[in-house]
Amino acid sequence: MFLKADGSEVWLQSSTRLPYLSLAGVIETSEDYLIVRSRLGRAYELLSGVASDDAFFVQELAAGCALIFCARSDKNCALVLLGKYDPSREKRKPCGVLEDLVEVIENSVDGIIRQAGATIRFEVVQPELAIRAG
Repeated sequence: MFLKADGSEVWLQSSTRLPYLSLAGVIETSEDYLIVRSRLGRAYELLSGVASDDAFFVQELAAGCALIFCARSDKNCALVLLGKYDPSREKRKPCGVLEDLVEVIENSVDGIIRQAGATIRFEVVQPELAIRAG
């Protein structure tokens, strides 16, 4: 089992320490999770052995940076940012990188919602650390 440093469950599995940013929430639908999972599986690559439950590759943002959507059968979910987000632009506003990231996340979430056919609400943004327990 893979745990966060505080001992609670972690979305990602890793044989080493792996920091990442997680936007955690819930999938709101009366449909069974397997139906939602099937829809997501048609739109996104299902990654095995990456997360504690299902992980779908949403998109690569830059070299070495990716968005992964993780979901569990209890309909808890997380959008996970892996790697270093560094979009190359010549002229940036002071918060340009953050604004770019927010736009990418909004567009990605809109796409996930369309593909899942369900409302997805993200409630928590937090840094995480995947570590191997035991």
